[in-house]
Amino acid sequence: SAQLLSLLLPLVESFARARPPNVLILLADDLGVGDLEAYSASALVPTPAISALSAAGVRFTDAHAHPICSPSRYSLLSGNYVFRGRRLSSSWGLSGGSQLLPGQRTIAESFRAAGYATLLLGKAGIGGEVAALPDELRRSTEDDRVDWLLRRGRRLADGPAQWGFDESLSMVSGIQSPPYAWFNGSVASLPRGSRCWGTATHATRTGDWVSGKFAGTGLRHRRYTPCGAGDGHDGAADWEGHMADAHVAQAALGFFDRRRRARGPQPPFFALVATAAVHAPFTPPDRFRDADIRTWVATSEVAAPRRLHVPHSSMVAELDAVVGALMAALRSAGELNETIVVFASDNGGLSCATKQHGSWRPSPETPAPPFEDVSPERSGLQSPLCGANSSAHLRGHKGDLYEGGHRVPLLVAWPAGGVPAGGECGDLVGLTDLYATLLDLAGLAPPAPGQAADSVSFKRRLLRPRDGHPARSDLLVPSPPSWALRWSRWKLISLAHGSQRATELFDLEADPGETTNLLPPHNVSGQPPRASGEAASRHEATAARMAQRADQILGRGVSWAFL
Repeated sequence: SAQLLSLLLPLVESFARARPPNVLILLADDLGVGDLEAYSASALVPTPAISALSAAGVRFTDAHAHPICSPSRYSLLSGNYVFRGRRLSSSWGLSGGSQLLPGQRTIAESFRAAGYATLLLGKAGIGGEVAALPDELRRSTEDDRVDWLLRRGRRLADGPAQWGFDESLSMVSGIQSPPYAWFNGSVASLPRGSRCWGTATHATRTGDWVSGKFAGTGLRHRRYTPCGAGDGHDGAADWEGHMADAHVAQAALGFFDRRRRARGPQPPFFALVATAAVHAPFTPPDRFRDADIRTWVATSEVAAPRRLHVPHSSMVAELDAVVGALMAALRSAGELNETIVVFASDNGGLSCATKQHGSWRPSPETPAPPFEDVSPERSGLQSPLCGANSSAHLRGHKGDLYEGGHRVPLLVAWPAGGVPAGGECGDLVGLTDLYATLLDLAGLAPPAPGQAADSVSFKRRLLRPRDGHPARSDLLVPSPPSWALRWSRWKLISLAHGSQRATELFDLEADPGETTNLLPPHNVSGQPPRASGEAASRHEATAARMAQRADQILGRGVSWAFL
């Protein structure tokens, strides 16, 4: 047996050397560049694990997603801009299927076809469909579909199992929307059955209440509202939204541990780990309420004077802890150097007003603390409860077509693959590009013709950030029916006003804060544009050229005009 082992060992070592790398994508939710020390000196929350990942690889400073989460997740999985999917502006919930069209091959399917084990953990966020839904419910409300799924059906017909993932522990719409339940593959995990939570879904185990079920800034003053007697079920009876990322981390650690304990060589893995942090409602585990982060503030603006902890900042701390735990597990298993690790966010950071969702209060009846004073005489002032500006120096936040809405953190590390430690790359890249890039890095075939139509590999610049030219010269940021186009130093924004019109042009090299609109008749401040005469003509010509390029990408004929 010893002799046999000595004969097999070289073969095993040869297999290990020849085996393609693992791929781990860590996708944060609503995290802005201003939330991270690796990107902003004004960040308030220490994020040592994410900073260590940045130091171990390349930090991209001009990376972009869609302005909101669902389109970005579809684009990451498919390599396509959102309008190439089922709906113009993406799919959500369980009404009519996921955003993926039949025949669109996900990045997970491409890796699985190459022999990879594939895993999805956390928020899926691109819609789905209930299996075996009765005909009479096909045109019913989302609430009715969720109620039937939880009480009777308990299976998804269009979910991670159909998107190329061998294993998954996922939430259809994250912690902010029903169904409040975990799905193992296609099957709902309901060991204690289901129930109606209503706006009580975000009560922590300790009994502290937070703002109601997330549905936009209209909840500023809403109080806790229980379910009515006839309300349908919207979640698992044992649902704990504040423990979502703890469950995600435990599932990832279990996956790594099973691989470590398995006998014989294991296939490489492709894993997408999508955290709940830092999406509203902000309900981190109790341990992070006492975290030593510099965002405690004294206030007497609540019913009982006390010190409040900024819950959004707590979830930033929790996110960093999850990243640290996963990196430590990979290192312990001896797989870290052989794993391409990608860290990104699905859109830009949050505004101060949004950060009030999930604010702790002594009782359900206590109003939310005043995060933002929106009175005319104090417009724009915000409470220290907001913490750091999640967009740092950029204009706008999540949902905006300004840079703060879609410029995102992007870190890529792979020590054994030649990705330089401590590198920085200012190239224009998008989450859509991860599809082609990761296949390229792993030495696999590029996307098949007709697949990942908007994905461009930036492997060459990742390995040598200062050599040659960027992989792409322009990037579309769709937010149907509006859009923005980045090209060189320029950015063109088209807002829908009854018809498609190019409304704003910015020179980001001279004006990174997007304060001066170079198109007539006025800039953002309402004053005439700085340029006039020949310069103004050049700006209009630049905008026209960019509009034509956007038209080409969108694949439709539009008559362009400038407001």
